[in-house]
Amino acid sequence: MRTNPICRLMLVPVALAGLASCDGPNEKAGRKADQAAAAQSGSNYTGEGVNERLGEAKDKVERANADAADAAADALEKRADEIRAQADLAADRLEEQAKAVRKNQAQP
Repeated sequence: MRTNPICRLMLVPVALAGLASCDGPNEKAGRKADQAAAAQSGSNYTGEGVNERLGEAKDKVERANADAADAAADALEKRADEIRAQADLAADRLEEQAKAVRKNQAQP
């Protein structure tokens, strides 16, 4: 299913806002690890520990990789559309040539 490019552009800010506001799974796991380490050492967890920041970085890398894969897939779809259009033009030319051959053969 093809989507309108304008619709995609309109969804980008919404998607980015949603991603920016929510923690990814690696960040959440890092936060839990930081909280457990703080509890084990008897100190208070103040937020944004080392593991949480590392998890956030991993989430960003995963999102960037997913975005890159989406961009590559979009480029391949565009190339497929171009090849399909070229093939359609070539097929139309061949059909016209076939009609001309039949027309010339029918004339005495």
